[in-house]
Amino acid sequence: MKLLLAFVIMLVIAVLGSRFTFLDRRASLGFRSIMLTGTEYIFIGVLLGSLGLDILDTEALKKMEPFLILALCWVGFLFGLQFKIRDLKKLPGFYFFISAAQAVMTFCLVALAMYFILKPFAVATALIVTPYVELPGIALLMIALTLGSSSSCTAQSALAIVSKTYKFKNRRLLDLMRYISGLDGFYALCFFAAAVSILPGVGAAGFNLLQSLKWLSFSCILGIIPALIFISLSRLRFSNQEFLLFLIGTVTFCGGLAYQLDYSPLISGLVCGVFTANFSRHHMRAFSEILHAEKSIYVILLLLLGAAWKFQTGYILIVTAIYITVRILGKLLGTYLGAKIFNPGFKVPPTCGLCLLSEGGHAVAIIMSFKLLYPSIAEPLVTILVLSLIVNEIISPWFILSQCTPIDPLLGEKKEQA
Repeated sequence: MKLLLAFVIMLVIAVLGSRFTFLDRRASLGFRSIMLTGTEYIFIGVLLGSLGLDILDTEALKKMEPFLILALCWVGFLFGLQFKIRDLKKLPGFYFFISAAQAVMTFCLVALAMYFILKPFAVATALIVTPYVELPGIALLMIALTLGSSSSCTAQSALAIVSKTYKFKNRRLLDLMRYISGLDGFYALCFFAAAVSILPGVGAAGFNLLQSLKWLSFSCILGIIPALIFISLSRLRFSNQEFLLFLIGTVTFCGGLAYQLDYSPLISGLVCGVFTANFSRHHMRAFSEILHAEKSIYVILLLLLGAAWKFQTGYILIVTAIYITVRILGKLLGTYLGAKIFNPGFKVPPTCGLCLLSEGGHAVAIIMSFKLLYPSIAEPLVTILVLSLIVNEIISPWFILSQCTPIDPLLGEKKEQA
């Protein structure tokens, strides 16, 4: 009965949230940024979880895994559909290089910081994860690399809020930031694939290069097989309903197959989306259909994230503060070096990396994917992500305004008064 109630509540919230979460709010930029990304649904998930009404308890969350698998594969598939090589070649090269520079720098700095901050405190780390069980070194490395992967993501929500409220003199800079925030998620997912391949499979005893390469190869194969089936089916005559059925079946099959074989639905979904984008005639139609359900899927991810969150104090709060600080440093330094080395042809402020602090769906998907594969060591990652997500969504719009000069700083207020 509790499981049925939890399912109905999640379904209702996901449907309503897809309609109302992303509307404009008459509130501060930081608050609107939180509402635009749907961060409030994390707290609804907390209310439904073990810290609240206990409707989504541990047993219910375990039975909700099929929805999580579908959501993760859906996110990866949607993101992969945007990477049609022929279209990407039309973009200036500096978009890719600057994006890569800031993503790599953020990933390296955060991963190194997390590893060396957690390593001397084996007891404290173990207490965060599993009481009285020491965290193995290889698992600690995987945690650090996963946090580095999630930190390199940038959400477009804060940029969308600010650009809708203000007009800017340096629009080219804002466009550059948008492209970077749209591209760095791909690098983040590649980093995450490398991170989880270190200890492939739940039963793996330790690092083995051959096993890691095999895991990465099979992750790709498990994405290509459903894509080939979808491409074959889409060559036939079909109605709109049949096409949507093909899509849902492809994503469900891809995610379920990957999870049953101890692979990541997120990574296999990404490969499936990239393959479909480049070899299917109907990739734009598929993108439109998949995008239509994105908000509902994202709400489900946030609800499950909040319900799974076991808030803890003490040492984990120190780690979170360091994570947020080093992530900001990585964004700053990476964007600065990228703009210096790969000159975009217009002025880029040395601190424009502050425009890229917003975190969003890809970071949530990475952490939830890690929790799905390695639930026993994922607790600290959930806490770090949730707290970082809240902080960055509050501060990121103001940092964007500090870098991109508005033509009329009162324009947003005039719009609302009108």
